[in-house]
Amino acid sequence: MRVTFGSMAAIALAAVVTSACSGQGSGQAEASAAPQGERVTAVGCPVAGPTPGCVTIKSGGKSYDLAAANPAVDLSRKVGISVTGHAAGEVGACGIKLSDVEVEYLGLECAGTPAP
Repeated sequence: MRVTFGSMAAIALAAVVTSACSGQGSGQAEASAAPQGERVTAVGCPVAGPTPGCVTIKSGGKSYDLAAANPAVDLSRKVGISVTGHAAGEVGACGIKLSDVEVEYLGLECAGTPAP
């Protein structure tokens, strides 16, 4: 993987994405949700599951449901993302539900993704 960044902050973000992507296969929702309306920022690798139709991201020990992302998260890119949204106050099968979801593709490979 070749990544060129113009700042130390970007390099630190790359380290966060790389570490956040590992161990993400479980896809299970965490039992505690963030308070309703709390602004959430999550950085990591999006994954499908744990049930059909789910797209989640695990960050900070919690799984977040990305169903409200518009446009939908494109798993075929196989790169890390930064997500911001508001915790909806409930946890579903796909994780903590978010509203007002904004997704930024970081262009960093997720662990286990073959290099082009």
